[in-house]
Amino acid sequence: MTGVRSVVPAQMAISLGLIAISSVLALGAFHFPPEMGFVILPAYVYPYAVAAFLGVVGVLLGYQAITGGFRELDNAQTVTVPGGKAGAVWVTAGLLGVALLINVIGFVLAAGLLFVCAARGFGSRHPIRDLAIGIALTLPIYWLFNAGLGVSLPPLINAWI
Repeated sequence: MTGVRSVVPAQMAISLGLIAISSVLALGAFHFPPEMGFVILPAYVYPYAVAAFLGVVGVLLGYQAITGGFRELDNAQTVTVPGGKAGAVWVTAGLLGVALLINVIGFVLAAGLLFVCAARGFGSRHPIRDLAIGIALTLPIYWLFNAGLGVSLPPLINAWI
């Protein structure tokens, strides 16, 4: 017979925090103006999508916290994140690199390099693969902002490339 499962307070706090952030985003999106102008989607679509995603993740994490804790964590084992100080340096370098290079090499490549630096900071040793993943994640964001919202980001790639 299994023992009684108890709520893990710290994990429940994470769940409730995500649900609270989701609610604030949805409330903020509700106050966006409904007019669309010359864009495909109105401005409130993206905050609603992020709010829905965070809300679903918060509810799922809450369910796990109530039913015995997050499944991927071993309560007897200390969870450590790879990287430490060197990882923080890699992530910081990536952020500074984007700030310095976004107007030089374009949004997609700069964000791809940020992904490479962040992945390296968390222990990845495959920069080419990480760059491909970063660019694959960044291209839809670029197109959604430019076509969907009508927000001009730095060029996809600059003319000199």
